Amino acid sequence: MLNPQSLQFRQIQPSDNTTKLSLGKKEYQPLKSFLRNCALDFHQNHIASTYVLVDEVARVWGYITLMCSEVTLGSGYSFGECPRANEYKIFPAVKVARLAVDKRLQGQGYGRLMIDWCVSMVKNDIMPIIGCRFLTVDAKRVSVPFYEKMGFNMLETPANIISEHPVMFIDLYKVK
Repeated sequence: MLNPQSLQFRQIQPSDNTTKLSLGKKEYQPLKSFLRNCALDFHQNHIASTYVLVDEVARVWGYITLMCSEVTLGSGYSFGECPRANEYKIFPAVKVARLAVDKRLQGQGYGRLMIDWCVSMVKNDIMPIIGCRFLTVDAKRVSVPFYEKMGFNMLETPANIISEHPVMFIDLYKVK
């Protein structure tokens, strides 16, 4: 039986057991495949950084992968506090490229924990150093309600609203 107090959240390591993550739904298989086949290589080669939720024997129970990105907001978003920014359409962002929690831990707050950590890390460690205002995700349609609860907004374009993987974002400047 898993002891939640034994879980640790840290960067992925070569010794991590990535083979036992069970997500429960067929549409989540690409998340499992990425963790097994790409996450460590991408992490070590600075393509995307993966952080894992592991137990005392380094079994992965969840993970989040982050990468640099951009978001195209168009004319529907206004920067009242910085009017000159309204002249641009594309803005810097950090992207939640992958997020997964083992089916045995889903609904227990671990996804929120990883998103909250990500928001805090980007606000406190990245935003003060470089221009990066947004956190984005290309959400699976079934995950949209989760991301809405986390504070993400749907990019309001006709194509995005009907997309299989709609872009969602948080304006980190407005997060307290």
